Amino acid sequence: MKCHLLIPGLFWPGGDETLRKLDLPALHTLLARARATQSSAQSMEEWLFHAFKVEKQQDWPVAALTLEADGGTAGNHYWLRADPVYLHVDSGQLLLADSRTFEISRNESEQLARALNVHFQGADLVFHALHPERWYLQVDKPPQLRTRELGEAAGKNIDEFLPSGPDGIYWHSVSNEIQMVLHDHAVNQAREAAGNPPVNSVWLWGGGCLPVVAASPYAQVWTNECLAKGLALASGVAASSLPQSAHEWLAQSPDAGVHLLVLDGLRAAAQFRNGESWLKNISGLEARWFAPLLTALQRGDLEELAISSGPWSFAVTRQDLWKLWRRGRAFADYAERQ
Repeated sequence: MKCHLLIPGLFWPGGDETLRKLDLPALHTLLARARATQSSAQSMEEWLFHAFKVEKQQDWPVAALTLEADGGTAGNHYWLRADPVYLHVDSGQLLLADSRTFEISRNESEQLARALNVHFQGADLVFHALHPERWYLQVDKPPQLRTRELGEAAGKNIDEFLPSGPDGIYWHSVSNEIQMVLHDHAVNQAREAAGNPPVNSVWLWGGGCLPVVAASPYAQVWTNECLAKGLALASGVAASSLPQSAHEWLAQSPDAGVHLLVLDGLRAAAQFRNGESWLKNISGLEARWFAPLLTALQRGDLEELAISSGPWSFAVTRQDLWKLWRRGRAFADYAERQ
């Protein structure tokens, strides 16, 4: 059995004081003994599409796949993710915070989506709030539009990440109308009165039609992340919830083959430069995943362990652990090359 960990945000984006506080002996051993390779993939989404051999449309077709994972039916329609966000001005820049930084209830989501559908009735734009954090926009005619992933824009000045392409100006106007509808909505008035950030915009991204996904390269996918689940379902392989630890996962006696496990607890902290949260989460991964998987590799319970984050991938076998001359790079070196 082989285990492949996909861990977005594994390498802290910057060589500051945060990295000097690291104490990760198991991860250090695994990376030092592994064979390291680089690819063109930068984001988790791009990595997953490459792994499942799905071709890019104008965007990576995130929306249609996650819609299916959220219980919807994509059909032959063109879909965009229209995720609820909070835009705020800071130091003269318009910054984006996504729903990982605030809570929104299903009832709030449904009310806001309903208001948008009333406003855009007759414009061939239909919003579906299938999940409080993931909204979908059904478009009658595929636009000539290129968008940027929500993860790219989170915590940054959105001016650098706005949609582009021949239909870009039209979609900028759609975004402006969305913001006007949401600005004075009773849901947002109540949120602000309670001291919560308003949901004053949506982020349009991940457009496309439902792709055909070939047979999965994995025996099983273990994840709480929606795109990985959608790709697994589309490829006909089982998608299971991520266990709390490697001990719990190994106790389930996974079948032979390659198992993909998506550990997505670091990404938000890395994107928003929250060093305290990132250190806490990576220490948890060391205790719950890296250390027990290293032990499993030493005992021969695992044939191979692979770790991927951004453009970097590492593969280590039991035999590799004896190659003491392999010392690897400094942890910061991987982050500097992202």
